Amino acid sequence: MDYEEEINALHAETLAMSIIIGQILSKLATNPLLRPSIVEGFNQAAEVADSVAIRFGKSASPEHTVKTIRIIEEIRTAVLGNEGKQPRHQV
Repeated sequence: MDYEEEINALHAETLAMSIIIGQILSKLATNPLLRPSIVEGFNQAAEVADSVAIRFGKSASPEHTVKTIRIIEEIRTAVLGNEGKQPRHQV
């Protein structure tokens, strides 16, 4: 098994899914009835990421934890702009 090739394939798949989800949410967020739910979804995703980081503590990779939160915030900003941003979490 070529691990480098597998890692690159997973990276491409993850990037594609992030782009698809971001674009779909961007379209849905133009609807004033759906936008609050999308904002709340991002808030909950950030809270879950924080909770997981706290729960696993030192056994979790700090790099992985920080990257997860950063990706959530990047997709939030891409979908909602700065309007949907909540204060940054510190892990």
